[in-house]
Amino acid sequence: MPVDTKNWTRFGQTANADFYQIDESILGVVPHEGCTDDEVTAKASIETQLVYLRPKNQKAGIIIFMDGIVQQTSGARNAYRDMPDPKHQACFALVGGTTFGRAVGSIFLGLSKPSVPTQMFATQQQAVDWCHEQVKKS
Repeated sequence: MPVDTKNWTRFGQTANADFYQIDESILGVVPHEGCTDDEVTAKASIETQLVYLRPKNQKAGIIIFMDGIVQQTSGARNAYRDMPDPKHQACFALVGGTTFGRAVGSIFLGLSKPSVPTQMFATQQQAVDWCHEQVKKS
């Protein structure tokens, strides 16, 4: 099911995803349907978020909607593990509404230890609630 972005502010795009400000403390990453996430696209994703957050001196939780991704490489997992800036990226919430989306998220969590809190969720609302808690704690 497509992610409803009509009330969000789009601020960026990379080769495989669109980026949105969901609310004052949460960004959303919506991968393109059927995309692969590799080292290049992962680095571009982290950089797009930081280019947006750093000038505002803002810290945000990041929700990543996993269902569009069909493959994620080890290079992508390494980038997501090593590149986040905890001064600006408080946490990553992985939302997987499909079995495959949850599997991609679970593989990532099982193989990588991200530098900021990262958790898998079945629904967007669960991810939003958790991100708000994490941003307040950080």
